[in-house]
Amino acid sequence: MDQTQPIEQHFEWPSSAKPDPSNFSLASKMCTTLVLGDPSIKNTVTHLPSGWSSNDVILVSTSQTDLIVKIPRKPTGPNAASACKSEAFRTCWAAKYGFGPKVLCIDPESGAFAMERLRGQSLTLEMIKTRLPQVMRLLREIHMTKPAKWMGRFDPVDVVMRMLDSVKLAKARELDEIKSMENIISDTAEIVKDHPWVLCHNDFHSHNLFLQAAKSNYCTGKLIAIDFEDCSLGDPMWDLAYLIVNLEMERKPEELEDLYGVNVLERGRVRAYIPLAMVHVAAWAAVRGGAWEQHCKEIMVRLKKVVGGSHTKDREAGKDSLPESWYSFYIQSSLR
Repeated sequence: MDQTQPIEQHFEWPSSAKPDPSNFSLASKMCTTLVLGDPSIKNTVTHLPSGWSSNDVILVSTSQTDLIVKIPRKPTGPNAASACKSEAFRTCWAAKYGFGPKVLCIDPESGAFAMERLRGQSLTLEMIKTRLPQVMRLLREIHMTKPAKWMGRFDPVDVVMRMLDSVKLAKARELDEIKSMENIISDTAEIVKDHPWVLCHNDFHSHNLFLQAAKSNYCTGKLIAIDFEDCSLGDPMWDLAYLIVNLEMERKPEELEDLYGVNVLERGRVRAYIPLAMVHVAAWAAVRGGAWEQHCKEIMVRLKKVVGGSHTKDREAGKDSLPESWYSFYIQSSLR
């Protein structure tokens, strides 16, 4: 397929498979025994599909309350329990500062954790675009918050490189595309190498933003973030760039940059991270294959419009760094 041509049908997120029955049982037990203190309480369990998560998300409903449980999806990998437990700790931290849901209990063996069920809804692309000032305030609040001492560092360049290694191992993309992605990674690394390290969400996109319901409607509800699995020290401009790509604003990022209040140096890093974020999304989708293949193709079409189609050829011809189309948009415009 010629990937410079538009995709005929826009990608839709696939639903995840139904959880293993043992995960339904564990979710029920955690909520009735550990949270409510009475294992005899009648309850119903409902799977909440989340096709891009490594955890099952299960709603446990009782006559008293509704709770959300996140449990590593089976079959689990060797680090599934520790990763889920790490997300639980980070979610506890976020709740302490008022921009995440409250964690009610953690299962030490599986890493599963139960949270309060928030009334409201995750933001759609249409909803988020009408609330951009509110979203930018939340993002700045996260970046200004004191991190926990146990939080490590999240390096986007390293994360994307490791994701691309998985693409190469799976032979999920053509060699020329992989080479172009590698060039973007190395060039971005040089531009952002002196960035500050502050508290970041590191997976800041519309599916991870939740608008709590107000008493009358959604219009005045509080906006919070969810899914704090990657929350660590990082570059705040990565969060901003990742959201820009999520909202398909990569060719006109000025609105979000201005709402956030970036300075000249920060604007330059945002523009450098945008193609890196697109590489990350494309590589992530390529590794998963199946229904995600279309999403990968769509991102690659957008990426080529941003960086130009001759990235690898320019490198082979001995030209320095990224092609002129990339520089003219991402570097020169950042200094305006």
